[in-house]
Amino acid sequence: MEARLPNAKTIALAIGAAFSALSLQAQANPISVDARYSLGGGSEATDSQSGNNVDYYLWKDAPGGNSVFFHTYGYESGGQTYFGARSSGEGIFTAWSRVSYSTVVDVTGTQAVNFDFRVDDTELAFYKAFIGQTGSARLELVIKIDGTELAREDIRLDLAATGTITCTDEGRGQLDSYIECPPSALTRISQNPRDFSADLGIRSGDFTLQYDIIATVSGNMLGGTECSSYGEFVEDGYGGGGVQFDEIVVEQPQLAAATADNEEPILIPSFGCSPGQAIARSGDPNNFSFDDAGQKSFDRLLRATPFSITQRAVDNTVPEPSSIALTGLALAGLAAARRRKPG
Repeated sequence: MEARLPNAKTIALAIGAAFSALSLQAQANPISVDARYSLGGGSEATDSQSGNNVDYYLWKDAPGGNSVFFHTYGYESGGQTYFGARSSGEGIFTAWSRVSYSTVVDVTGTQAVNFDFRVDDTELAFYKAFIGQTGSARLELVIKIDGTELAREDIRLDLAATGTITCTDEGRGQLDSYIECPPSALTRISQNPRDFSADLGIRSGDFTLQYDIIATVSGNMLGGTECSSYGEFVEDGYGGGGVQFDEIVVEQPQLAAATADNEEPILIPSFGCSPGQAIARSGDPNNFSFDDAGQKSFDRLLRATPFSITQRAVDNTVPEPSSIALTGLALAGLAAARRRKPG
């Protein structure tokens, strides 16, 4: 018996069901957090989480003063939302984390759509940086519609081995104005919270809105040629000596013979010098707390973040070109008939 192919209606229903399932899945877990990092030039580790309330909190270290720290999260409940991404590291490291919010927006008719949200405290910085070290810190804020980028803030600091720090801003669209490069290079730039109302344009069908915050840092920030201090040799009265840094005397008898007659401060390497650090963050909260059950929560009063997708019906009264053409033909026909009418 010849197999019967499904008719067009059956195929359409199957496709509709598949897309419906995809929409439900996107709504079920609208928040995802992804992270990856490496320490001391070793292999890269990755992690990911998803849900309606995701809090990725991680600190990892390795021998030699290398470490990374993450606090990247997304929270949505009862109209309150909080999003943030933080990556930082010390020594030799790479660290990247992203919080991504994705939701299907239902549109009936023709609507003007706006996305209202707040970008919380932002920081890009190098700490304990010395000549000879290199590093970078980058922050990205991205809005996408159906996978196509609508607006972006993309700012980064780069530290060269010479000690020079450069800032690059490659944002575009409405987010580009959030944070700017300073007139002169700084080891740290920051920005206070700011509210945005992003215009998503006129929409006549459902679409997927995606909002990402991405924090990226990397560095080779161990030691450095200036990771040292100036001290003054002092005798201890027993044929030995030490080097005095302010009020602290560090015993270094091996330097006694070479420096006994030297009354000038000398350059002494500081053993155990702390490694440099790079940090990139936006929204990293300072006011989270733990409840009686040991669960981390956010203070809703202090972080009342505006976050909404609003729609306004648009009256499409402008006639389409085809309608205009038909109207023109009708008027021309009436005019011709009037000219042919007797008398």
